[in-house]
Amino acid sequence: MTTISLLGRARPRWRAGGISAGAPACEDSSKTRRIRVVKRAIPLDPDGRSTLREVLLPPDGYRLDSALGTAYSLDAETLVTIPLFAAGLGAEDLQKSVGISKVYDLGARLTLLVQGDRIGISKRCATSRPLLKLVGDAVVPCSIKDGSFHPKLFVLVFDSIEKPDKRLFRIVVATRNLTTDNSWDSVVVLDEAPNGVRIPGLAEAVSGLAQFVNDPSHSAVKLCTQLGDALRNICFQPLPGVTDLELRLFHRGSKNAEEVLKKIKGDDLLIISPFVRQGFLDQIAAQAGVDKAHRWLVTRPVDVPDSAFMNYRVFKIADAAVPVHNVSDPQQGAQGRLVGLHAKIYLASSKSGGTRIVVTSANATPSGWTRNVEVAVTGVAKAKALQVPALLAQGEPDEERTFRSLLDELTPMAVASETPDPEWVRRARSVLAGAVAVGRVRKGPPRILGITLDFRADRFDWPQGVEITMHPFGYSDCCIRLLLANTRMSGDLGIEPGIELTPFAVLTLRCGDGPPLEIVLAMQLQGDLDWLRDDARATLAQLARPDLYRELLWYFGVRGHGSGSKNEPTVKSSPATKPESAPSLPILEKVLLRVHGPNAKAEIATIDGLLAALGDDVEDERLATMWRLVKESLR
Repeated sequence: MTTISLLGRARPRWRAGGISAGAPACEDSSKTRRIRVVKRAIPLDPDGRSTLREVLLPPDGYRLDSALGTAYSLDAETLVTIPLFAAGLGAEDLQKSVGISKVYDLGARLTLLVQGDRIGISKRCATSRPLLKLVGDAVVPCSIKDGSFHPKLFVLVFDSIEKPDKRLFRIVVATRNLTTDNSWDSVVVLDEAPNGVRIPGLAEAVSGLAQFVNDPSHSAVKLCTQLGDALRNICFQPLPGVTDLELRLFHRGSKNAEEVLKKIKGDDLLIISPFVRQGFLDQIAAQAGVDKAHRWLVTRPVDVPDSAFMNYRVFKIADAAVPVHNVSDPQQGAQGRLVGLHAKIYLASSKSGGTRIVVTSANATPSGWTRNVEVAVTGVAKAKALQVPALLAQGEPDEERTFRSLLDELTPMAVASETPDPEWVRRARSVLAGAVAVGRVRKGPPRILGITLDFRADRFDWPQGVEITMHPFGYSDCCIRLLLANTRMSGDLGIEPGIELTPFAVLTLRCGDGPPLEIVLAMQLQGDLDWLRDDARATLAQLARPDLYRELLWYFGVRGHGSGSKNEPTVKSSPATKPESAPSLPILEKVLLRVHGPNAKAEIATIDGLLAALGDDVEDERLATMWRLVKESLR
């Protein structure tokens, strides 16, 4: 998989019962618009689709070993489905023991670096505390002074099923936040290849992420350094038709942003960015050295400066860019469609030098290129189809749709304005983004949860008159006021034994008579917790237990069993099922074939997970006995 794409997302949803969440189906979980430089003649293909699941899915013969990801914002729905996509499952599998087992297993292998004040865990997720407990420790708060931690980068490490000592790297550079937003996004996917090319700047970018982790003692700091070192000599399959690939991390004090900007020159210019500012657009227009007829801007119809219409032809994504019939689940309606724009791509074409491509997380704003932490991948394409005039050419009605078919021209009269956050909100968010939150549980009696928020002294500018109360996520009735002393806020809260603490604290900020602001912070849990990931898995498995027998049959591809209800798992939905498997094989033989195969260790671990936390049911005991006999035969 080596692609540059525009991708979007359908909206996951939390289902009743408290143990399942996710997209309507894995095929819908992330709609993608892919630049098919080789397979199709149309770059930015309006009708090409793939999924986020494809980005995370291991290559044939491999499984996920670990993943390091970055994002500006994160929500709970996406957090819990990432391990499922990496296991080849869909979000609907959170209802099943197999899904719970994979979240438990792979959730511990994730490290997600996120802007500290942009974690979204809504109240409707409160009944799924055990599910969040399986993956919550993956969240690592990051920040930068006077800016935002804004890169979107994944480093995926896969290991071989047949050769455990062999591993494979995949690099994903995107604009997608780890949320359920339905906007269009851009992504570049690069897979390791023995005869590929090295990517200048890649190792330094991954290592450089370590400096933005709020807690310098966090294990994520070491992980960034180790992955950076490992990537120094790795080669990747080049993007078809694109040369001179580079990857750069930039931020205040770095020269990388300036070097990337210098490359955006040509006879024709295309900027795709949802957020734009006048000074930056004017700078690029002057640098490109072309007139308005050869400059195109694709943006949101929000806060577009008047000068943009003087220097660019301005477009938005058309409301009908994604016909309803392209959505796999018609019942989702508008929720399954791509709405708005979040991609950031800069293309500059010259008649002699090809097209300079910049796919980045940076908006066309001064913040994006001078203050934030951002990532960009750049290259040069010689193909005529990637020349800006070719991309923006209007096709005939009877011809195949082009990228231009997705766009409607935008006028100044159609531009809306957004109301900025109050100054106290911006200042409070800036301070909290850099906080290190720790929750220490003391056994008692009484049992106490002590919360401390430590801030960096050079970033501490707490607005006057703003007060904070805090409660552990999911327990809004257990609320305390945090008291400020120097650069620390702290407070003690009495809690019941066995309370299902997750590593998240909910802060409520109040200033005067205005509406309160809620911010969720990732919190390190220490001390006498008496609620572990194993307990969370046991609770979830117990809730899923009534369907366990059918699920085992489904997992091993045995057809014709179960109650025949509409919720019964089918062979078709299971990536583990192989079409050539004979459906008449008894389940015991199916088990033996799987546990004696090349992926035996993983299969045994999966079945152990499926049978975890069984109750006293006679049928459950039969399954457990059968599995004990099978394991005895393996010795």
